[in-house]
Amino acid sequence: MVEALRSNALMMPERAAFRFLPAASVTADISYAELDRVATRLAVRLRKSGLRRGDRVLMFYPPGLEFVSAFFAVLYAGAVAVPLALPRRAGGGGAIAALIENSEPAMVLTSASLQARLDGLVSASGHPLPTIATDTLPLDGAGLDDAGDGELIMPSPDELCVLQYTSGSTGLPRGVAVTHGNAARNALLLGRQAELDTGSVWVSWVPHFHDLGLFGSICTSLYHGATAILMPPAAFVSRPVRWLEAISRFGGTITIAPNFAYDLCLRQVAEEDCVGLDLRHWRVAGSGAEPINQQTMDRFAERFASYGLDPRAMCPFYGLAEATLLVSGGPVWGGQSALTVSHAAMKQRAIRDADTAEDAYSLPSCGVPSPEHRILIVDPDTRQPCAPDAIGEIWIDGSTTGPGYWRNPDETERVFGARLADGEGPYLRTGDLGVMRDGTLHVCGRIKDVMIVHGQNVYPQDVELTAREAVPEITEAAAFTTPDRASEQPILVIEQPRRGWRDTAAVLETVRSAVSARHGIELTRVVVTQHRLLPKTSSGKIQRSRARAMLADGSLPIQAEWNSELDEAAAEEQRLDAVELVIALKGQTRSQQERSIEDYLRDILRDLAGIDADQLGPDDPLMAFGVTSLGLMRIRSRIESDFMVRIDSTRLWQDCCLAELGRELHARLLVSPLWAEADMLRGLAMEVARMDDSEVARALGAGQA
Repeated sequence: MVEALRSNALMMPERAAFRFLPAASVTADISYAELDRVATRLAVRLRKSGLRRGDRVLMFYPPGLEFVSAFFAVLYAGAVAVPLALPRRAGGGGAIAALIENSEPAMVLTSASLQARLDGLVSASGHPLPTIATDTLPLDGAGLDDAGDGELIMPSPDELCVLQYTSGSTGLPRGVAVTHGNAARNALLLGRQAELDTGSVWVSWVPHFHDLGLFGSICTSLYHGATAILMPPAAFVSRPVRWLEAISRFGGTITIAPNFAYDLCLRQVAEEDCVGLDLRHWRVAGSGAEPINQQTMDRFAERFASYGLDPRAMCPFYGLAEATLLVSGGPVWGGQSALTVSHAAMKQRAIRDADTAEDAYSLPSCGVPSPEHRILIVDPDTRQPCAPDAIGEIWIDGSTTGPGYWRNPDETERVFGARLADGEGPYLRTGDLGVMRDGTLHVCGRIKDVMIVHGQNVYPQDVELTAREAVPEITEAAAFTTPDRASEQPILVIEQPRRGWRDTAAVLETVRSAVSARHGIELTRVVVTQHRLLPKTSSGKIQRSRARAMLADGSLPIQAEWNSELDEAAAEEQRLDAVELVIALKGQTRSQQERSIEDYLRDILRDLAGIDADQLGPDDPLMAFGVTSLGLMRIRSRIESDFMVRIDSTRLWQDCCLAELGRELHARLLVSPLWAEADMLRGLAMEVARMDDSEVARALGAGQA
């Protein structure tokens, strides 16, 4: 990657390498020559600050070009980049301590806006480290352009360039070691698989700390001299049409995103939002990073065909961090295809034609293996290659497979050192189930326990530990996902103690809040079952797959539960409360109105985000307190639905706090139709209150033909 950037800076200096589209400010560009210049100067600064060849560097950055420049500066300095998600104030210290302990970094790089927060978290971890805000470093001065004395490193292919942590684990983190050779081969192969060239434009909102964001949109586009259009994930989630607008505005030719992104566009993008969209240049509408849903891809292609999207652009991909990124994909301009097979047979790990329409199941293609990846379908128990029509575990032999997990030899041997029964190997075990048909990979499911939620890997044992730490009386728990029409839904089952709880509702809320704050996901169900009823192996390990099956078939007793679908249904019954609130606000002073609105907001934060809203201070940033970006979207939708107003979405993505959201809602209410008609609504309410049941029935027309 170092050679690629330097070569592009010489051959195409003025070409835009990256363009960043923030949600609420001006677009920022950086050319190949400018990126090379900034990375060079920053690398010299880092070397002068004590950074040595092979040192690990934790990188915490908001979305933007600051990360891109710092990432290549770390590589220029011969160090190992460790890109990470922004830590949350709630529960962030333990995760950082585990990461520091495992990676033993030399320093932390960040931006000035995050430095104070990181200083506190790093200090609390008990591992003091220098924290450098790279956007405050002076990059002018003698000796910074023409680095010498070994200040810039030309790494060998076998040297590490990235530690890609696959989970924000509070136990032993698993950092995939990626070499410079791995990263370069992945970029070469993915670019060929997606038919990239210097005229390609990659549009992406995928986070830079995700393998698809880092090794896909950033590294692969740069390797091929293309231009990458980057945008914050929150900007996409808050208004999905921004993604399509960027593709239209900049002539985007390729994007790869999780299945849920396409489904979100189908659900959230209205026809009036699409006026002026031009998707004729979109050649690769890739889906990867989580299971592909054939119906979603077909519906998306049909919905946006009138705006120039060719159905042949829909393109599947499959990969994993342990293989750097790419394993299979495409072919480009072949469309998203699927096998129609028997669903009943699939449950028995077999592939055959469906006997009836009811039994028919569409098994999406995940593309063809790259020229440097050999895929075997293996029986995970016997370690023998499977018959052609049998479903087995996907094993990989490829040039992009890394050396293993950083400082985790046991897991490295188990995952990266798999061998067939006859000793052939080593292969990379994916833990995914699949089948090869006519040279195309079809992924059927997973045998490994890792949960993929919106493209994010989440380890169930971490979620279970979080629940037990939040409520010590929980002795056993099982976390898993179940398939939904667009993605996989995370569920947590907990055992109640022998004597139960006095306040089960409080336990459910505490668990939801803790998981959201620690792991950045929203559970869709939290189920309480009886003491000692979760299934276990003979050695005492929780059987998550069996617990999932028992919950599905009704054999697992349910003592209590919180269900997001039931919660949404209950919310529909509470819409009248918003009208009553507006009526009450009309008779209050301004300070009373502010308190009433704050109480309302605390209620919906508790209901929709699962946080302990009573502990939330008026000035605490909502996302730092554990509210996810999808949670914020649901909150905004509820407010707009309740009061028939429009909330400025940019207010939610800049460390918005309770007080600021309250002021925004208050201002919108004062000019809303609901506020203008509040006096009339109060009169109607008083009139209805004076009526008995029979009068209400007559007024509503009950009994009329």
